[in-house]
Amino acid sequence: MLLEREAELRALTGTPDAATGAGSPLTVVVGGFGAGKSELLDEVSARAEDSGTRVLRADAAWSERDFPLGVVHQLFEPAQADGRLLYDPASPEEAVPHPVLRRLRAQVEDIAADAPLLIAVDDLHWADEASLRWLAYVAKRPLVRPVTVVATLADGDPRGATPLVRDVLESSATVLRLRPLSRQAVRAMVERQFGEPADEAFADACHRAAGGNPMLTVHLGDELHRAGLRPSAEHAGTVARVCPPPLRDHLTLRIRQLPSPLTEFATALAVLAEQADRSLVGTLAGLDPVGCAVAERALRGLGLLAPHTDGRPPAFLHQVVLEAARETVAAADLHRLMGDAAVLLHRTGHPAEQVAARLMAAHPDTSRDGRWAVTVLRAAAEAALDRGAPQEAVCYLRRSLRETSTDGEDRAAVLVDLAGVERVYDPWMAARHASQAVPLLPSARQRAVALTRISPPVFDTAPPQTADLLRTVEAALVPGAPEEVEHQLSLRLRARLHCAEPTTPERLAGAVRRLRDLGPEPRLSTVAERELATVMLHDAMAAGQVTRADTLRLARRILAHEPPVPEVTYTTLPLLLLILLSADALEDLPAWTQTLLDRAVEQNALVPRVMAGTGRSLVLLSSGDMTRARALALETRQLAVDCWPSNTAATIALSMVAIETMDARLCDRLVDEGAGPESPDVTDVYRGVSHRMLRGQQAWLRRDPAAAADHFLACGRRLEQAGWHDSALFPWRSLAALALHRLGDRAAADELTREACDRTRAWGAPAALGRALRVRGTLSEGAPGTVLLTEAVEVLRASHNRLELARALLELGRRRAREGDRRATALLREGTVLAGECGVPDLAARTGSPPTAWAAVPAGPTGGQLTAARLAARGLSNREIAAELGVTQRAVEKHLTAVYRKLNVSGRSCLAEALHQLEKGRPSAPGMPRLSVPADIPPEPDTVTRPPSRGNPRPR
Repeated sequence: MLLEREAELRALTGTPDAATGAGSPLTVVVGGFGAGKSELLDEVSARAEDSGTRVLRADAAWSERDFPLGVVHQLFEPAQADGRLLYDPASPEEAVPHPVLRRLRAQVEDIAADAPLLIAVDDLHWADEASLRWLAYVAKRPLVRPVTVVATLADGDPRGATPLVRDVLESSATVLRLRPLSRQAVRAMVERQFGEPADEAFADACHRAAGGNPMLTVHLGDELHRAGLRPSAEHAGTVARVCPPPLRDHLTLRIRQLPSPLTEFATALAVLAEQADRSLVGTLAGLDPVGCAVAERALRGLGLLAPHTDGRPPAFLHQVVLEAARETVAAADLHRLMGDAAVLLHRTGHPAEQVAARLMAAHPDTSRDGRWAVTVLRAAAEAALDRGAPQEAVCYLRRSLRETSTDGEDRAAVLVDLAGVERVYDPWMAARHASQAVPLLPSARQRAVALTRISPPVFDTAPPQTADLLRTVEAALVPGAPEEVEHQLSLRLRARLHCAEPTTPERLAGAVRRLRDLGPEPRLSTVAERELATVMLHDAMAAGQVTRADTLRLARRILAHEPPVPEVTYTTLPLLLLILLSADALEDLPAWTQTLLDRAVEQNALVPRVMAGTGRSLVLLSSGDMTRARALALETRQLAVDCWPSNTAATIALSMVAIETMDARLCDRLVDEGAGPESPDVTDVYRGVSHRMLRGQQAWLRRDPAAAADHFLACGRRLEQAGWHDSALFPWRSLAALALHRLGDRAAADELTREACDRTRAWGAPAALGRALRVRGTLSEGAPGTVLLTEAVEVLRASHNRLELARALLELGRRRAREGDRRATALLREGTVLAGECGVPDLAARTGSPPTAWAAVPAGPTGGQLTAARLAARGLSNREIAAELGVTQRAVEKHLTAVYRKLNVSGRSCLAEALHQLEKGRPSAPGMPRLSVPADIPPEPDTVTRPPSRGNPRPR
């Protein structure tokens, strides 16, 4: 399809009679690569044949440029009946005699005797010298017969400036220069390729990327259409990046056929790319300023460079031209050029990342001093970290290892830097490289600094020799005053060594002693002091040798010193989160963990994002927000699987979500993926016990109380083996008691619930105590059970765990409903509304509340719906609510519509009063809809009044 070539066609398709007389019969069409010269010549030839004109066509070829009269032979072979050569010179350099030229010209007259004749020659710049002499001879002498000669010439090709070609040009009657296509023409081509209208932005992108070049436009459109993209605005940015292989190969061949100064300039320009200053390109290509200017002008004329702009360095028209230019060089030569470009950029003061980009593509030269390359690559890694690209920083540092010695201090320094960056997204490799650096470092202080690059979460999967290495380096330090660096490093290594050791009664007892040695008010002015205090406090809490009040006082002091920055996740301080969760002290954790997660996302720090997401999901879980806890735990675990497969923290968090929400499918999925049971080589308590609890919950949901009891009791044995006495994080006694009670072993169940209540009461965390009281009250008959459930509700009202309070309210409501107490309805209503806010609206059905008691309870809005409603009641618009919650306006509209329906209100004006009444436990209007039992969730049987054979209770 020829567009915007009408004027050229009119000039070339006139009747051959017009060419007779005194004027030259020759017209030359000039254009760059892909400008459409050959297509125009094809169209002219086709129209000539349709009009009865005889056409003789020849295509000059680069490979045949030394074959004398090769173009002329192509022209006359169809007219030669005997197939004899027109002329066979003794050598290519021998000039064609004038008699031969006259005879050939006469043959043209003879062929045109019967009908007009069109002679079409493509790629005149590649024609052999003898053919060029003949064309100039014909062009300078008027013909009697109606003959037209049309030739095409590549603009900018140096061979087009040879004396013979210039002679042909000067002999021509007309020179037609093909212009780039307009934006409208490019859009028409794109729409024809895609078969649909093109967006303005997409058409503009195609026009800018191709520079109006027809060949480039066609290839780009074909590649995008083949990729299944549409000519829409959203795909406009792809146009400048797509590199069609057929076009790249074609351009590579054409660039190779250019004279060496042009190919060298193009190669140097491709190597330097964005840093292609004219002087740098000339230096790298080995061209003087004049040669450089000539090559640039020729390449621009060929259409390979972007249009000239004053003050701007030369640049290729499109990325595919750059790749084609690089393809023209052998791999070894390209590596050498990249190295030369790196040296050149370094000497001229370019930024480190620009130099490093070339070093990454160059082979290390072991015969020369590579210290400058190491310096540049380390600086580039630092720059990449500053802009949030840790993976690129790691690539630079790994490349710098190839420039260092094999066993020197310079290699150790790079390994330490590499470990510091790798811990952002590959902590296992960071631990490996830090360990490799230790033997190469000369001083104990440097070795200690290297080992602090190892993140404590790695220790549960690190090689056994890691602990030995920590112990050896820590022993080599000679700590002095508390302010000295050696002392602080010793504290940090001691904290990591503690985490690297298996959890045993001896380890916990040692932590208790060390914590007491720190005194009632430990120093917390440095990170090292806070790291060690956190580890000791965590183990003392696990051993049950510290009170909740003392734990909270020290934990809050530590947290007050720690800003929520991603660097926190590389220390032992994340254990502080588990301490506060065990103590049910979540006052500062929601904001702290959310800020930590936001900053990790902003910095693209994957490991901190996994750790922060894990902590945030546990905080949401402990506060009873099941919907957000589950979503974040799933997202975090998937991120961990993608970037940190050896991490178990995200799996543990998701397992705890599955246990708390009694999600059978999630339990099955985690078990199938290897999240349980505990393996014999697992020494980490959190990993082993959470896996066992997951298997126990899976068995319970499969209505196999015997297997469930075995798993939960195994958790107890594992904790006892480790010397672990804390009951808040792992409520295995309550879960095992439910299973044993279901099996009919009520004495064992009673013993476990009593022990759970005693231990949690001694600890004093409301959530843990409330859970233990609720389970014991559920399994106790008569008035004692009611008293226990009432106490559970009272205790849980002081807790942050709203879901546990909802469970206690529903259990107490069930009990009082059976006793005929009128307060049962209010309790069931409050529990159902609270469960809905927590994202478990069917909790009433799961707890088996009597239909007569809870069938009249309104189906309260979910947590997300209530949040949107409260914001709307405060006067925020739908757009503002969507921005606040990070959802779409459509989602906000759905939430508010559901709230209006569930609370039976007409709109925003009634929301505030309806929400007030809901929080007080009363329906906002008599017509409020009622809760219905989900058909796919059978009610849980009453474990007190019904015989064991009629169903299985579900643990809470």
